[in-house]
Amino acid sequence: ELAEIVANDLPDELEFGETYEVTVTYILPSACHTFAGLNASRGGNVGADRRDIYISAIAAIELDSNCDDTVGGGQGTSKFTITIDEEEDYTFYFLIGESGDEPVYDTVVIPVVQPAS
Repeated sequence: ELAEIVANDLPDELEFGETYEVTVTYILPSACHTFAGLNASRGGNVGADRRDIYISAIAAIELDSNCDDTVGGGQGTSKFTITIDEEEDYTFYFLIGESGDEPVYDTVVIPVVQPAS
């Protein structure tokens, strides 16, 4: 299942050629869930698709039958690393939930600047 992404620490701009470690904050669906991982992937291999970054937090249901699934889940953080290898804006899509069968994203566009001389 999905864990809702509620925050990130992306900078206001990205420097071309730099590598960034981005921290993501998530909330688990219930007290019966544990964090199973963070998935960060590019939308494609070239051009604008390569600059589209999709991030989702994955939760797993614990098999312990003593947990209470009516109690809200805990909050945690995880990190991913990205190297800025394109000179145009990057768009980050943080998965925050679903509406019907469609994903709902918090979309963040970050401009890329040239390294300071």
